[in-house]
Amino acid sequence: MKKGIIAVISLAAAATVSAGAFFWVQNNDSREKEKKSKELAENCLFDLDSDKIGKIEIESDEGSYTLVLDGEEWVNAPDSGNSFRVAQDRAQLICTTISDLEADTNYGIADKEGKEKYGLDEPCIITVYDGGSINTLYIGDASPTGNYYYVMVEGKDKIYAVQSSEISSLLTTRFDLLDSSIIPYSEEEITGIEVKRGGKTAFELTIDRSTGRWILPEKYKLLTVNQTRPSTMTTVLTRLTAEQILEENATDLAQYGLDDPYAELTVSGTDGKSHTLVVSRHGRGNEDMFHVLIKDTGLVGLFYSSDLDFIDYDIYDIIMQNVESANMYNISEFEFSCGEAEDLFTIDAGADTAECRGTSIDLSKAEIKNIFTNFYNSFSYISITGTDVEADPELADPVFSARYVLSSGEESKVDLVPTGEGTECYVFVNGEYTGTYTDSDFITGNDSMMSAYTTLCEFTELSPNLK
Repeated sequence: MKKGIIAVISLAAAATVSAGAFFWVQNNDSREKEKKSKELAENCLFDLDSDKIGKIEIESDEGSYTLVLDGEEWVNAPDSGNSFRVAQDRAQLICTTISDLEADTNYGIADKEGKEKYGLDEPCIITVYDGGSINTLYIGDASPTGNYYYVMVEGKDKIYAVQSSEISSLLTTRFDLLDSSIIPYSEEEITGIEVKRGGKTAFELTIDRSTGRWILPEKYKLLTVNQTRPSTMTTVLTRLTAEQILEENATDLAQYGLDDPYAELTVSGTDGKSHTLVVSRHGRGNEDMFHVLIKDTGLVGLFYSSDLDFIDYDIYDIIMQNVESANMYNISEFEFSCGEAEDLFTIDAGADTAECRGTSIDLSKAEIKNIFTNFYNSFSYISITGTDVEADPELADPVFSARYVLSSGEESKVDLVPTGEGTECYVFVNGEYTGTYTDSDFITGNDSMMSAYTTLCEFTELSPNLK
């Protein structure tokens, strides 16, 4: 009996101990969570709405700056003593970074000794105003490993460690704040682009507002601009910023090779103004980077040459590099003449049937249609190999001619006249010299127009109309 009573008492005691242990663990976990929660809250340095920040003040050894939000644009405050155009992305980055800045840890109370130890006795100071409060961050030295910066916050009495990647967005020099965009236009506001090399215009483009298409000067009126070229240029010009700013209000241009530049790029806008960039291939690495002077601001910066590759363009690079005479489905008749042969074909609407010298050609048959199309395309798309607008050739003794009658009844004609150099020929369209030349080697030889013509004749039982 006593043994039973003793067992019951032992079980009761064990249960009491277990319950006590459970509540102790539970309370301890709660205290740990509370402690961690408190630490997390303590390490949250700011909790702001970045969109409500309307003023930024920066004080450092490098200079003092006050930026204010004017509508949707960050500008220098009127009493700041600065008048440069502000880099909008940098100002916004400061707001975004500081608004939810968190520390990884803290180093205790910020006493005099601690401030001196961590470089917070002479800090960089950043203050942001969100309308309802003033929030100030003090930035000291970087940690020995460079992974952190030591900081303090107005209203908190501790020294904190914040990751360098966050603080690097806030440590701002004058060059960081300068807007290094190369022109002050959107794509829709650009009306003209001109590139000069060696003092001569390499190309000039203006936009025709009635059609929305880019065109060349009048003397190139027969050339068709490849619209993707200026479209790419305007996209680059409105988004490009300097990889590195080297100098503001530069006067000694020779040190950057800008006294004798490689090229000048001028961009015009809807405001009637124009803005010029002076480009130099100077110094080591000049294949990868250009020195560029932005004349408006006097800024000299480094830009990737791949972003400004179009300063190497000539007229040839910005035009459609082929002459498309007429689409086969939009003509009723065509004829060609070259040194070896000449012939004339008629085509019905829809290009189901063609006729040549009384012989009908059934284009509903796939094989015949392919052969006929191959022949037609062999001369109706002429590849341009270069431009020479200064030449003034006469339309005489062409080595190749093609005439097309459109379904509408209009006619067009292409003639190739030898330049006197090898197989190069000047290209005439409707009797006018286009300012371009091509290679006439497409007329004869393997995979040529004549071989395609001979193949067509064989499959349609036509005799080639040789001269």
